[in-house]
Amino acid sequence: MGYTHYWRRPRNNSGSAYMFGKLALDAKKIIEQAELDGTRIRNGHGEGEPEFHEAYFSINGDASVVSGDGRDLAHETFYWEGIPTIDEWRKDEPETFDFCKTAYKPYDVVVTAILIRAKQIYGSCVKISSDGDWQDWQAGRELYERVFGEVAECPFETANV
Repeated sequence: MGYTHYWRRPRNNSGSAYMFGKLALDAKKIIEQAELDGTRIRNGHGEGEPEFHEAYFSINGDASVVSGDGRDLAHETFYWEGIPTIDEWRKDEPETFDFCKTAYKPYDVVVTAILIRAKQIYGSCVKISSDGDWQDWQAGRELYERVFGEVAECPFETANV
Protein backbone atom coordinates (compact mmCIF):
# COMPACT_ATOMS: atom_id res chain seq x y z
CA MET A 1 0.00 0.00 0.00
CA GLY A 2 1.62 3.24 1.12
CA TYR A 3 0.75 6.57 2.62
CA THR A 4 -2.22 7.87 0.61
CA HIS A 5 -4.75 10.72 0.63
CA TYR A 6 -8.27 10.29 -0.76
CA TRP A 7 -11.08 12.55 -1.91
CA ARG A 8 -14.66 12.00 -3.02
CA ARG A 9 -16.93 14.46 -4.75
CA PRO A 10 -20.70 14.08 -5.17
CA ARG A 11 -21.59 13.47 -8.81
CA ASN A 12 -24.56 15.81 -8.64
CA ASN A 13 -22.58 18.65 -7.00
CA SER A 14 -18.83 18.34 -7.52
CA GLY A 15 -18.21 22.09 -7.37
CA SER A 16 -18.26 25.03 -9.76
CA ALA A 17 -15.89 26.55 -12.29
CA TYR A 18 -15.29 29.34 -9.78
CA MET A 19 -14.25 26.83 -7.11
CA PHE A 20 -11.87 25.10 -9.51
CA GLY A 21 -10.34 28.38 -10.64
CA LYS A 22 -9.88 29.54 -7.05
CA LEU A 23 -8.27 26.27 -6.04
CA ALA A 24 -5.93 26.31 -9.05
CA LEU A 25 -4.78 29.87 -8.24
CA ASP A 26 -4.32 28.99 -4.58
CA ALA A 27 -2.44 25.79 -5.48
CA LYS A 28 0.01 27.96 -7.44
CA LYS A 29 0.54 30.09 -4.31
CA ILE A 30 1.13 26.97 -2.22
CA ILE A 31 3.64 25.63 -4.75
CA GLU A 32 5.44 28.97 -4.92
CA GLN A 33 5.89 29.05 -1.14
CA ALA A 34 6.92 25.38 -1.00
CA GLU A 35 9.59 26.00 -3.60
CA LEU A 36 10.86 29.01 -1.62
CA ASP A 37 11.04 26.60 1.33
CA GLY A 38 13.13 24.16 -0.76
CA THR A 39 10.55 21.62 -1.99
CA ARG A 40 10.74 21.29 -5.78
CA ILE A 41 7.37 20.59 -7.41
CA ARG A 42 7.14 19.14 -10.90
CA ASN A 43 4.40 18.02 -13.28
CA GLY A 44 2.50 14.77 -12.86
CA HIS A 45 5.40 12.76 -14.32
CA GLY A 46 7.91 14.26 -11.88
CA GLU A 47 9.64 16.43 -14.47
CA GLY A 48 9.22 19.89 -15.96
CA GLU A 49 6.90 22.45 -14.43
CA PRO A 50 3.60 21.78 -12.63
CA GLU A 51 0.72 21.53 -15.10
CA PHE A 52 -2.21 23.93 -14.91
CA HIS A 53 -4.90 23.70 -17.57
CA GLU A 54 -8.47 24.88 -17.98
CA ALA A 55 -9.89 21.50 -16.91
CA TYR A 56 -7.30 20.19 -14.42
CA PHE A 57 -3.97 20.64 -12.70
CA SER A 58 -1.39 18.03 -11.75
CA ILE A 59 1.79 17.92 -9.70
CA ASN A 60 4.34 15.48 -8.35
CA GLY A 61 7.69 15.52 -6.61
CA ASP A 62 10.99 15.76 -8.46
CA ALA A 63 11.91 12.49 -10.20
CA SER A 64 15.41 13.79 -11.03
CA VAL A 65 16.43 14.11 -7.37
CA VAL A 66 17.36 10.97 -5.45
CA SER A 67 17.06 10.85 -1.67
CA GLY A 68 19.51 9.23 0.71
CA ASP A 69 17.71 5.88 0.44
CA GLY A 70 18.16 5.83 -3.36
CA ARG A 71 14.54 6.66 -4.23
CA ASP A 72 13.58 9.66 -6.32
CA LEU A 73 11.34 12.35 -4.80
CA ALA A 74 8.36 11.72 -7.10
CA HIS A 75 5.69 9.13 -6.43
CA GLU A 76 2.09 9.27 -7.66
CA THR A 77 0.55 12.19 -9.49
CA PHE A 78 -1.74 14.56 -7.61
CA TYR A 79 -4.45 15.33 -10.18
CA TRP A 80 -7.44 17.64 -9.56
CA GLU A 81 -10.14 18.03 -12.18
CA GLY A 82 -12.58 20.91 -12.43
CA ILE A 83 -15.30 18.44 -13.40
CA PRO A 84 -14.32 14.95 -12.28
CA THR A 85 -14.49 12.22 -14.90
CA ILE A 86 -16.31 9.05 -14.01
CA ASP A 87 -14.90 5.66 -14.89
CA GLU A 88 -17.39 3.41 -16.68
CA TRP A 89 -17.22 0.80 -13.93
CA ARG A 90 -18.16 3.47 -11.34
CA LYS A 91 -20.96 5.11 -13.32
CA ASP A 92 -23.66 4.07 -10.82
CA GLU A 93 -21.84 5.37 -7.74
CA PRO A 94 -23.08 8.62 -6.17
CA GLU A 95 -19.57 10.05 -5.75
CA THR A 96 -16.40 10.28 -7.78
CA PHE A 97 -13.28 8.94 -6.09
CA ASP A 98 -9.64 9.88 -6.43
CA PHE A 99 -6.43 9.51 -4.45
CA CYS A 100 -2.73 10.31 -4.37
CA LYS A 101 -0.12 8.09 -2.77
CA THR A 102 2.77 10.32 -1.70
CA ALA A 103 4.64 7.76 0.42
CA TYR A 104 5.59 10.61 2.79
CA LYS A 105 7.88 12.07 0.10
CA PRO A 106 8.64 15.81 0.34
CA TYR A 107 5.87 16.87 -2.06
CA ASP A 108 3.34 15.51 0.46
CA VAL A 109 3.52 18.92 2.17
CA VAL A 110 2.06 20.52 -0.99
CA VAL A 111 -0.57 17.83 -1.53
CA THR A 112 -1.86 18.13 2.02
CA ALA A 113 -1.89 21.95 1.90
CA ILE A 114 -3.85 21.83 -1.38
CA LEU A 115 -6.34 19.35 0.10
CA ILE A 116 -6.83 21.59 3.14
CA ARG A 117 -7.52 24.48 0.76
CA ALA A 118 -9.82 22.30 -1.39
CA LYS A 119 -12.00 21.56 1.65
CA GLN A 120 -12.08 25.25 2.56
CA ILE A 121 -13.17 26.21 -0.98
CA TYR A 122 -15.37 23.24 -1.92
CA GLY A 123 -16.98 22.65 1.49
CA SER A 124 -19.61 19.91 1.25
CA CYS A 125 -18.68 19.32 -2.42
CA VAL A 126 -15.64 17.28 -1.30
CA LYS A 127 -14.91 14.64 1.33
CA ILE A 128 -11.26 14.17 2.26
CA SER A 129 -9.59 11.33 4.14
CA SER A 130 -6.06 10.03 4.57
CA ASP A 131 -4.05 7.07 5.76
CA GLY A 132 -2.46 9.57 8.13
CA ASP A 133 -4.06 11.60 10.87
CA TRP A 134 -4.16 15.36 11.38
CA GLN A 135 -0.81 15.25 13.16
CA ASP A 136 0.78 13.69 10.04
CA TRP A 137 -0.37 16.76 8.09
CA GLN A 138 1.60 19.17 10.33
CA ALA A 139 4.00 20.33 7.60
CA GLY A 140 1.10 20.87 5.16
CA ARG A 141 -0.82 22.76 7.85
CA GLU A 142 2.15 25.04 8.47
CA LEU A 143 2.61 25.66 4.74
CA TYR A 144 -1.09 26.45 4.38
CA GLU A 145 -0.93 28.90 7.30
CA ARG A 146 2.15 30.68 5.91
CA VAL A 147 0.48 31.12 2.52
CA PHE A 148 -3.02 32.16 3.63
CA GLY A 149 -2.43 33.70 7.06
CA GLU A 150 -5.20 31.67 8.65
CA VAL A 151 -5.40 28.59 10.82
CA ALA A 152 -5.69 25.38 8.80
CA GLU A 153 -8.84 23.46 9.67
CA CYS A 154 -8.91 19.68 9.58
CA PRO A 155 -10.51 18.65 6.27
CA PHE A 156 -11.37 15.08 7.27
CA GLU A 157 -15.01 14.02 7.15
CA THR A 158 -14.39 11.83 10.18
CA ALA A 159 -12.11 13.63 12.56
CA ASN A 160 -8.97 11.59 13.17
CA VAL A 161 -7.09 14.38 14.86
